[in-house]
Amino acid sequence: MPAPFISSLCGYRDGRPNTSDKSDSGSVALGKVFFEAMGIPADAAPPEQGDERKTVGNLMASLLSADLEDILKEKAPHLTVEPERAFTGFEQFTHLSAARELRGDMAKEVTQAVNELEKYSSRVGLDEEALEKLTGHLGKIREQIRLTESRRRELLNLLGEESLLKLDVTVSRELTGDSYETSPLRHLVAGLSLKWTLRTDRAQDCRSQGAKMAALRRGRMPHFAAVTMEPRPSMLALLGRGSGDIDCVYHLHLHALSDAIDEYCSGTKHKARLAIRDNFRRLRDQRRIRDYDELRSYVATL
Repeated sequence: MPAPFISSLCGYRDGRPNTSDKSDSGSVALGKVFFEAMGIPADAAPPEQGDERKTVGNLMASLLSADLEDILKEKAPHLTVEPERAFTGFEQFTHLSAARELRGDMAKEVTQAVNELEKYSSRVGLDEEALEKLTGHLGKIREQIRLTESRRRELLNLLGEESLLKLDVTVSRELTGDSYETSPLRHLVAGLSLKWTLRTDRAQDCRSQGAKMAALRRGRMPHFAAVTMEPRPSMLALLGRGSGDIDCVYHLHLHALSDAIDEYCSGTKHKARLAIRDNFRRLRDQRRIRDYDELRSYVATL
């Protein structure tokens, strides 16, 4: 079953499907067959590019989030769907924000207390000798604070921080148990990386994100998958044939893509065309690429 919102995202731009790479004639040709299989009219206009809120990527995230939310309200009301969230805000990854918090002024309160003590000592009328000694001690405290803060920052700079992309869509649940009663954190059960189409660099973003999540988590790894409308098997294989960085690739209209590839590659003995078909069938049969409907069903079980 395709994504119910897919037709509102598809259209032609300058005679080319908006899933196609304009510099790749094969991508354009396959894209046209793909749109025909979906029943997209040749005069269908894609989402406006001028309004940032209406770009196809943003609309895809908004519509997919709303669709999953509707499904989960009925099947799994304990789950919450949110777009555009940093995974450091979830229970398994909250430790990753510790270094960022340590970069703040950790000695602010101590410095304030030293200043207040100095003001108090000048008001109570200490003799000159006692006041001089106290001022000297307070000066030493200030110097130790400065040296300690300087060393802390040096160590933090050596430690560094992970560069982490936000998750396009998250699915989470509340933590339960006595130890979490006062904790506002949630447990991330699924994270999705949305890519309307794929290029080599976009595919690497997904894999890098998944690899970091797996390596840096403390606790259970969330279900992490890519969701795309990319029609080219060669691009889908960049994700689907990975080394476990992502669980799978969900396609927004897998049935139409399967029909389109069969039609695009039929009636030819050209090795390149046959390789496209065979590549796609391996991805599908090995369940490296799955139908969007499976995402809706599976997330409800988490």
